[in-house]
Amino acid sequence: MADEEKKKSFWETLPGIITAIAALITAIAALVAAWNSGSKDGAAKPDVAAAAATPQFSTPPANDEAARRAAELERKLSEIAAAKAKAEADAAAAKARAEEAERHAAELERKKAAPQQGDIKVDDVTGMKLVYVPSGCFQMGSPESEQGRDDDEKLHEICVDGFWMGKTEVTQGQWKKVMGSNPAKFQKGDDYPVEQVSWDDAQDFIKKLNGKAGRKYRLPTEAEWEYACRGNSPGTYCGGNDVNAVAWYDKNNSNDSTHPVGEKKGNAFGLHDMSGNVWEWCADWYGEYEPNKKENPRGASSGSDRVIRGGSWNNSPDVVRTASRHRFMPDNRSQELGFRLLLGQQGQAGR
Repeated sequence: MADEEKKKSFWETLPGIITAIAALITAIAALVAAWNSGSKDGAAKPDVAAAAATPQFSTPPANDEAARRAAELERKLSEIAAAKAKAEADAAAAKARAEEAERHAAELERKKAAPQQGDIKVDDVTGMKLVYVPSGCFQMGSPESEQGRDDDEKLHEICVDGFWMGKTEVTQGQWKKVMGSNPAKFQKGDDYPVEQVSWDDAQDFIKKLNGKAGRKYRLPTEAEWEYACRGNSPGTYCGGNDVNAVAWYDKNNSNDSTHPVGEKKGNAFGLHDMSGNVWEWCADWYGEYEPNKKENPRGASSGSDRVIRGGSWNNSPDVVRTASRHRFMPDNRSQELGFRLLLGQQGQAGR
């Protein structure tokens, strides 16, 4: 009886046992499926123990990393801005240097193009050498204390533009190349100054030479002549105070004639024989100085005589002085009288 009751009880509980086993099997199957799904997706398999041992954080790690990256980005942006500013500053400095170099080069080119004191120009027709005399101002005339001074040498300030002037007086050789003849009394060689030429003769020579050379030569004004003669020096003679060094005059001339040009010492502008050897015609009519005419004066507007300057081989030292003024009728000639030419910086003609 008891065995039958046990058997009955077993059979009564068997369905529940089976149901429980089935539920267990189902749970195990679900766990396996979940495991396999994780493996396929590359996800890490759950480690319950590790999860229990590792501290759990939520947002703090992400916030720290973002702050670090933001700070790094800000630092790099700052470096980029600084590099950009430096590059702009360097570019601006380089541009300024380039502009300064351009200005300097342009100034050098301008100076190179513009004639400078001491530059020499050679006339194609005659071979005459001309030296450049820069513009400037000076005291024209002489102080009252100067020995041999005349009353018509009153001191006054004059300013003249730059010009080219014959390094020496016009020579006999140069005259012959233009005129085809030689009027000089002392025909000792082509390098002797031409003389026995009137003011009118000089104008004829200039007209013919300008036609051949395509330039506008002229006689210097009296102011230009004295400025060139002084050569920025207060000396008594053209080139200094030693008359024997710079001039042929009566006391050192033993042959009673002219001498080859250029034998005596030149002045600071490189001009020779402006004191002595032969007198030189100027463009001006002779007249009293007009102190109110400061810029490029051209002398009296009319007169009977033309100005001659410099003295000759036959004159005393007081006559070959820089400031000494004399006059001669424009159609007269003398064995002591010649001339030298001037070419304006822009080729302007005289009157």
